[in-house]
Amino acid sequence: MSVTLPVTPPLAAEPSGVIGWQSSDPAASEREQVTMPGSEAAAASTQPPIPDLSPGTAIGRYMVLGRLGAGAMGVVYAAYDPELDRKVALKLLHPRGHSSLDSRLRLMREAKALARLSHPNVVAVHDVGTYAERVFLAMEFVDGKTLGAWLKEQPQPWEQVVAVMRKAGEGLAAAHVAGLVHRDFKPDNVLIARDGRVRVLDFGLARSASETGSVEDLGPEAAMVASVSGSRRVHAELEAAQLTRTGAMVGTPAYMSPEQHLGRGADPRSDQFSFCVTLYQALYGVRPFAGERISGLAFQVLQGKIGPPPAGSAVPARVRRVVLRGLSANPDDRYDSMPALLAALDHELGFKRRGGWYFGGGALLVVGLW
Repeated sequence: MSVTLPVTPPLAAEPSGVIGWQSSDPAASEREQVTMPGSEAAAASTQPPIPDLSPGTAIGRYMVLGRLGAGAMGVVYAAYDPELDRKVALKLLHPRGHSSLDSRLRLMREAKALARLSHPNVVAVHDVGTYAERVFLAMEFVDGKTLGAWLKEQPQPWEQVVAVMRKAGEGLAAAHVAGLVHRDFKPDNVLIARDGRVRVLDFGLARSASETGSVEDLGPEAAMVASVSGSRRVHAELEAAQLTRTGAMVGTPAYMSPEQHLGRGADPRSDQFSFCVTLYQALYGVRPFAGERISGLAFQVLQGKIGPPPAGSAVPARVRRVVLRGLSANPDDRYDSMPALLAALDHELGFKRRGGWYFGGGALLVVGLW
């Protein structure tokens, strides 16, 4: 059941702190997203920005309330749907110049992919259309905050973190059942509503699991990267492979799986890896892999080099073991599926469903989020 929101006429922009499609902290995405030459983010940065739409602007049947945020793919607005008397989040695609057709097709695929999903832990897509020759999505409007923002507010008990992340995992699992791969799971793509409901969002990088792997074949570079053992050569070849891929990198590097760094096809196990990077960060306050440059980060990911947990961490070793398996460099060494990973967490934590989620015999509902 969706969050019930009081609907008001579109007279003014929504106050800050209300989130639709993505984080209300634009800097958060900028800190996590690394722009690569030839990537979509790089293409977006070279295009003229979409002029801000003033409150009252009509996009199809929707009326703009105010801007919520922006990303590599487009700008997001809060809007009002007079036909159904509700607020929605509108995502308007960036202009792409010569690649605009590809971008439109990609966003249309995003809309169709999300429209096939109906799950309480996935943001719903209501409608898709065009405005000024640009594609827009009308999505469920969520009054809440991102996982990243929630984690920054105050230290969260590890049990609470696992409870929230488990719900996000259920959303990912539902997408996989529908034959979809998210490809860009990260803290800013998880929303926690004021009622505690967790949703996965921004399937803008999602593609059907039945589609072919990368946008372009890397050719011999990827094979060399996979076979070399020398540290310096790995760095060099990784950088060469990434720089020669025109738009092949899809995802946020800090959360990408080894196969994505190599430009290979992503599957549900790739989402599992990204989920575990996010879970690790949420539990320990740091990401499992470090690197100031893309090549350095990718080297750490490919080698599976994860340091010991921070001193004083209260996270049990049994939970860490589950997360580390999901972070295996070899996809075959990870869990077979998201449900298998979630089942492993349940087993280690003693979760039992009896009208709700319980931990160790005591209630552990998702409460205290605000």
